[in-house]
Order: sequence, then C-alpha cells, then structure tokens
Amino acid sequence: MKTTKILENKKLKMTKLYDAAYELFTSNGVHNTIIDDIVKKAGVAKGTFYLYCKDKYDLVDKIILKKSAAVFDEAMKAVAERQKIKEMDFLQSVIFFVDYLVEFFKKNKKLLSLIYKNLSWDLYEKALTYDEMEGAKRIFIQHFITAGGDSEIARQRLYIVVSMVGAVCYNSIVLEMPYPIDSVKGELYRSIREILA
Repeated sequence: MKTTKILENKKLKMTKLYDAAYELFTSNGVHNTIIDDIVKKAGVAKGTFYLYCKDKYDLVDKIILKKSAAVFDEAMKAVAERQKIKEMDFLQSVIFFVDYLVEFFKKNKKLLSLIYKNLSWDLYEKALTYDEMEGAKRIFIQHFITAGGDSEIARQRLYIVVSMVGAVCYNSIVLEMPYPIDSVKGELYRSIREILA
C-alpha cells in the first residue's frame, strides 16, 4: 500500500514537471526558460527535477518523445478506424496519416514549433523505437520489402518523408510562409506519393 502511494506521488511530481516545462517552453521558448522557473511553476523542489532529468535539454527531449508518441498513436488509431469504414491501400493510408498530423498541428502550433526546433537526429532515432511509432515504421518498411524493395531504401524514404512533412508543416503552419498549409497540402501529398511509388 505504501509503495503504491510513493509511486503515485512520484508520477504526480513527474507529470507536474512535464506540464510546467511544456507550458514554459511553448510560451517563453526553451532557451528563455530556466530550471528554477520550471520547478517553481510545478511546485516541486529543484532536487526533484534532477531525480527525473539530467538537465533542461533532457526534459525537452522527454517531452518531445512523449508528445510525439501520443500524436503518432492517435494518428495510427485514426487510420485503423478509417480502415474499418473504407479500405485504403498503403499510399492512401500514408496520406491519411499525414493529413491527420497536418490537421492536428494546425490546432497545436506551439507543440509543432517545440518539436521542430528541438528535433535532433538522435532524438528522431529514439522516437522511432517508441511502441507507438515502431508500429508505423514496421508497416512502412514491410510495404517496401513486399513490393520488392529493401529495408535500407525504405528507411531512407521514411526519413525523407518525415523530414519533408516536418519542414513544410513548420514553415506553412508556424511561420505561415511561403505558403499557407492548405494551399500546399495537395502538392505535399503528390510529392509523398511520388517518393513512395
């Protein structure tokens, strides 16, 4: 009983840290947020911060991984639900998945900005090992192998598509330039189809 209470308390403190940091990072920027601001907003001691994170950038990475995994999970569930209503081939599923992400980020510009500005290659690789993202990656690679391709080319194309979608979304949704996202979505999806063909 006591162990359960301790675990619940730890989880609560960690959640408070994540929530406070996310709010500060998205409103003030990562570089303008200091650990003291985070712990004060979270209502926890500075030592508690260091129980869960090495430094501020470790916390940024953890938040990005957690939020990205949740968004990918939602998008995969949306694809599965859509498949129940109307069967889609691989390309249709990818476009539906990307469209889900585009529409999500149109409503969540601050999250898109945080992810895009702080996503490194190491973090991208780590994200692809999360259960929520591993499934999407496995389906993507399996499609290429089934179609006669190899897994290395599939990984390269996945990287290209993810990078392209991220850059277009960030520029068109957050910066609102050079084109609004709704005016380039069609061309983005056509480009994805060509890359995956």
